[in-house]
Amino acid sequence: MTDPVHEDGIRAESAGTGAVSAGAVGAGAVRAGAGWRVEWATGDPVEGAVGAGTAHTDNVWSVATAVVDGRAVAVTGGDEGAVLVWDLACGERLGDPLPAGGSVWAVATTVVEGRPVVVVADPDVLTQAWDLIARRPLAARAGGAWAVTTAVVDGRAMVLTGGRAPSPQMWDPATAEPSGHLVGDSAEGHVGAVGAMATALVDNRAKAFTLHDDSTVRGWDLTERRQEGRVLSMDAGDPQRVSLTVVVVDGCPLAVTGDWNGRVQVWDVDTGREVVGRWRPTPHTGPVWALAATVVDDRPLVVTGGDDRTVRVWDLSSHRQVGSDSAFPSAVTAVTMAPDGRVVVGYGGDVAVLAPLTPPAT
Repeated sequence: MTDPVHEDGIRAESAGTGAVSAGAVGAGAVRAGAGWRVEWATGDPVEGAVGAGTAHTDNVWSVATAVVDGRAVAVTGGDEGAVLVWDLACGERLGDPLPAGGSVWAVATTVVEGRPVVVVADPDVLTQAWDLIARRPLAARAGGAWAVTTAVVDGRAMVLTGGRAPSPQMWDPATAEPSGHLVGDSAEGHVGAVGAMATALVDNRAKAFTLHDDSTVRGWDLTERRQEGRVLSMDAGDPQRVSLTVVVVDGCPLAVTGDWNGRVQVWDVDTGREVVGRWRPTPHTGPVWALAATVVDDRPLVVTGGDDRTVRVWDLSSHRQVGSDSAFPSAVTAVTMAPDGRVVVGYGGDVAVLAPLTPPAT
C-alpha cells in the first residue's frame, strides 16, 4: 500500500512487513478461519458464499452497522467519496451511494427520534449526518474530521468528531449545534491531534477515549464535558499506536490498542496498566489498522484486522481467540461487529461479512 491509511485518522503508510502473499490466499479469495464462514463478499465470487458484485472503486476506510426498516445493514465509506449501504444478510446494495465531500475516513451510526442515522466524515471538507430511511441529509459541520463516534449523553444522541484539534467536538446530529465544550487539561501541555476515538457507558455515564498522534490515550467524561486525564502514556522506543477501541468487562472499561509493529494490547483504563498474565493477543505481522469491540450474548468481543491481511476475533472474558484467523487478499483497513456476532470487513475496495458457524454461547 502506498496511500496513507485513514481508518482511524492516524496518517501513516503501511509498511507491508510480513504480509501474506496474494498467492497464499488466492487472487480475490476470502478464506474464513475455523469456526467462521463467509456469508458474502464483493469482488470475485467466494466458494460457498454469495458474490455481491462491485463495492468501492478505491480503498474502504470505515464500516458501521445499523437497522433500517427492520433490516440489518452495513454502511461502508471509501476513498472515492461515497458511502454505500448493504443488506447485511445477503450483500444486496441498498439505494444509491450517499455523497461525501471527499475521502470517507470514518462513519458511525446512531438513532435520532427513532430513525437510524449515519454520520459521514471526510478529513477536510465536511462531517454530515444522514437519515438512512429517507436518504436525506440532516445536519452538517464544515471542516471535516479524522475520526467520528456516537454516544447517548443525558438521553440524547450525540456525535463526537476529532481531528487536528486536541479536543473532540460534541454536537447534535439533527441540528449540528455544539453541545457544550469539552475542556482539556491545561497541565498536559501540548496534546497531539485526535486520530481515533471510542465511547463506552461506564457506571451509567457516557465516556469517550481518544487516541492522539503522539500515541497517548485520554479519557473524557461526556456528561461533565471535561477531560479525565491521560489514560495511556507513550514509553520511549515503543511503536506508534494506530488504532483504538474500548469495551466494558464486568463494569471495568478496557482500552484495546493496535500498534505499528502488530501488537494488540489490552489496558485497564482505571490503572493505565496492561492486562497481562495467562493470555495476550497474538501479534499481527504488520500494523493493526482496524479494531472494533462489542458485547454479544454477554461476551465482550474484540475484532482485529491488519496489514498482514488477517482478521481475528478475541473473547475478553475467556481470554481466548474465537475460531482461527480469517485471510483476505489485501490489507484489512476496517472492521466492525454486528450485535449478532457477524463481522464486517473492509479490505482494498471490497467488503465481506463473516458469520460464526455456531451462535456464541451465553
